Amino acid sequence: MSAPVPARSRRESALTDRFIASIKKSGVYVDGGGLALHVLETGTMSWRLRYRFDGRAAIAVLGTYPAMSLAKARAAAEDARREVKVGIRPLGVKRAEQRARGATRANGSTLGEVAEKWFDMAKADAWSDSTAKKTRGRLDLHLRPTALWQTPIRDIDVATVTPLLDKLHREKPDTAKKIKQMLNGIFRWALARGVVPHNPIPETRPGSGMRGRRAMEREGKRLPAVTELRALGDLLRRIDQAQASWQVRGALFLCAMTAQRPGRVVAARWDEFNLTGKNPAWTIPRDLQKNSDGSRGDHVIPLAPNVVNWLKTLPRGIEFVFETTTGHVTLEAPSKLLRSIGFAGTHTPHGFRSSFSTLANAASRKDASRMFDRVDIEHVLDHEILNDTVRSYDRARALPRLRVILEWWATTLLAAKAR
Repeated sequence: MSAPVPARSRRESALTDRFIASIKKSGVYVDGGGLALHVLETGTMSWRLRYRFDGRAAIAVLGTYPAMSLAKARAAAEDARREVKVGIRPLGVKRAEQRARGATRANGSTLGEVAEKWFDMAKADAWSDSTAKKTRGRLDLHLRPTALWQTPIRDIDVATVTPLLDKLHREKPDTAKKIKQMLNGIFRWALARGVVPHNPIPETRPGSGMRGRRAMEREGKRLPAVTELRALGDLLRRIDQAQASWQVRGALFLCAMTAQRPGRVVAARWDEFNLTGKNPAWTIPRDLQKNSDGSRGDHVIPLAPNVVNWLKTLPRGIEFVFETTTGHVTLEAPSKLLRSIGFAGTHTPHGFRSSFSTLANAASRKDASRMFDRVDIEHVLDHEILNDTVRSYDRARALPRLRVILEWWATTLLAAKAR
């Protein structure tokens, strides 16, 4: 018989080595100050630090246990907190050495040298050919001829950039906005690598003219989504044929096959996936979900066999499923791809959730009865429904039913794609 897990009082917030060694169940075990040990159902234990950066909540993965001990995790968390205080986003120990090497090489770089590296990586990771061509043209026309191009990037501040932006604004306001966005991207890229201590370029609003998801939700408007099966098949074929990196196309494919939120898909980590055994699944820690109520447990998404087989073909990165040289695919990249293939205002990455909900709720048997329970469909989406039925919902016992739904969904989509 295994020893019982030692109980901790509410006052006792910090973890101990003895307590960690006794952990048998998945969950989030808080140490304090934002540091917690995440234990997945697969048995993987990882140290994660919650923090706020630029006013937004964020999480840094510091390492895995037992490779990183409790003492080392606390020291790494303290280092990360110091970085946040001086305006540097912590990258986690897995990338610390890479960043340090990059910073050593690039600290003396000019704006032009850094801009070229930023352009090459962004082009390879996310941009369509047309976007890359336009960006290249703006760099060569509006930045390369200026003194800024040869200026050490660490010496550039807002006052240095303002005259150029003011001049462009008087002549071409739209171009000024694009150049400001480009500079912001360059400095954010440099900041993540320790090349500059801060980003001197003020944040700008997106210049695409597309309405943001949160703004539309506040106004009670539904996001655009394709909900007709034949059209979904055409959409998936066009994504496959798009001129984009495998990471961006893959993120959209996983959005479609699992109906999960795009923010979680692009940041999916390999340690969240169990691709072996009879019940392969993707387990998203509860505190990473939109509804972070710990009583709901981690969000478990059963994986259809064809999705598992596809995941096994992907290159295995250090940390992320859709890993890039700068971390993981950005949340905006899949949206850009959809717009580039003609689905602006028609479909979004988040729209795959609506596609799934609409078609799964409409699916029926030969006797015209519902094929799937509505509550099960909502739990695939991790929606919160406040009624007595859901309060008594047993997620563990429901997983086989959720697996049936998602296997039907993946098979249905792939059949539509093949037509």
